[in-house]
Amino acid sequence: MIPLSRSAATSLIGLFIVWVFFVVQSGLGWNPLGVNWDFTNPGAFGDSFGPLSALMASIAAVSAIATYRAQSAELIRVVDREQESDKAARKSAFEKTFFQLLEHHRNNVASIDIDGSGPQRVGQDAFRSMVYVFRNNQSIGWDNSWKLTYEKYNNDLAHYFRFLYHLVKFVDDQEIEGKYFYIQILRATLSESELILLAANCAYGEGREKFKSLIEAYSLLHNMSVDSKSFFSFPKVFSAQAFDRSDG
Repeated sequence: MIPLSRSAATSLIGLFIVWVFFVVQSGLGWNPLGVNWDFTNPGAFGDSFGPLSALMASIAAVSAIATYRAQSAELIRVVDREQESDKAARKSAFEKTFFQLLEHHRNNVASIDIDGSGPQRVGQDAFRSMVYVFRNNQSIGWDNSWKLTYEKYNNDLAHYFRFLYHLVKFVDDQEIEGKYFYIQILRATLSESELILLAANCAYGEGREKFKSLIEAYSLLHNMSVDSKSFFSFPKVFSAQAFDRSDG
């Protein structure tokens, strides 16, 4: 049973007192209610409460409806607060994992080292050397040049691309708002050499199957220079969104 609100209960008590007052006055001879009875006629006394009972029942019903609506509104507010709290917790957990993965990605870049004709090259110097090899074999076609480059540096590039793909895929799989914002943070850490190698892998290598669609969806090549895009003919391979998103 839904309890009456305090204001409704007070109103009912006040109404009851007023009604009893008029009934007693009627029994004493003053008849404002138009009911002909006296204290020797208990049946008439009981009948006089009929309209009051109906009115009280109506007030009780209205109060019950108001109480139900108030409780429903409060329940909705509680659910909304819980959903917002859960949403904030999921976002916090995601951000913690994302920035840990981003730091791991940076460490991967810093740890890459290759041996060439000269001294060992590490980190971004290693990526620039790989791009040099890819660029200088364009005479055999970009697809063949990439095949040669990837085979030469497979041990470093395979791990680099695999981790970068899973990092982007991790963000893409989340049920959160503003995923593109986090990809922009990742994108800002990629050097020109990394962007060229990433594009080459998605244009001519293993990245064509899964990674290329993510590259285009999140405009991961946005920061690539105009000269590089033109020299390697990447706009012929990727959609325009790979370089620029209209909403970002």
